[in-house]
Formats: sequence, structure tokens, C-alpha cells
Amino acid sequence: MKKLARIATPMLTVAVMAGCKSATDVQVNELQGTWIASQARYSGLEDAKNNNLDLIEEGFSVVFVSDAAGAFVITLTDPQSVDETISGQLEIDGTNLVVTGGIDRTGEVFLEGEQVAFSITGGLEVDFGNGQEIPARLLLVMDRQ
Repeated sequence: MKKLARIATPMLTVAVMAGCKSATDVQVNELQGTWIASQARYSGLEDAKNNNLDLIEEGFSVVFVSDAAGAFVITLTDPQSVDETISGQLEIDGTNLVVTGGIDRTGEVFLEGEQVAFSITGGLEVDFGNGQEIPARLLLVMDRQ
């Protein structure tokens, strides 16, 4: 399980060489089902040490449900607020993950057994509390239910 968490580093190929399937090995239909996030962390692409937000640590839960064709729904539950639901379409092309459907994002996907990790960077900006949105990465590590 901890191998997938390493994809948050720039050395994504190290995680792949450690036994994770690369995106070229992952088929969209392999992601069919319900997945529960064990990690959901935003970090700034620059100065990640000072710009990060761990959603799980903050009490959020994240549930990802996908069908065999890649249509998905993510439910983000905040114990202090109303649930947020995001839907879209996953496409995997080579080593790239492409998310479309109103939340266009790009990134990478890794699958190992019953655990998947998404590292999403393209098009993502987050305000880490200083009133300014900066380019960020979202790392989701999820276990199949």
C-alpha cells in the first residue's frame, strides 16, 4: 500500500518500477467499482511543504465510483458542510489520465492489486489559505470496496 503513496514525488517511475502498474497497463474497466480514499492530499507544485491540505486528516471522506466505460462520480463528504458530488469521464491514454466532463484535468494513474492512485496536476489550482490560487497536485490513493 505504501508504494502508491510515493507517486506524490517527482520520481513517478520509481513507484512504477517498485511493482505498480503504469498507466499503459491500466484499462479503464479495471477501475470499475467503488473505491474509498485512504489519502486525499492537495499540495502546491512549488513549495509543497508550506502549501498542502490533507483532506482525510481534516475529517473529509472521499468515495469514487466508476463504471466499466470510465464514467465516474466522486462524493466528497465534509463533516462540517454539505456533501459535494463531482461526475465526469476517465480516459487513460499511454501514461496519462485524462478527466473530462466539466472538470477537465490531467494526471497519472497507478494500479496495484486492490489499490489505485491518481496524481492529478493539469489544470488544478488551489487556495491554501492566502487568498491566491496556485498550481497544485491532488494525490488520491483509494482502496477497492
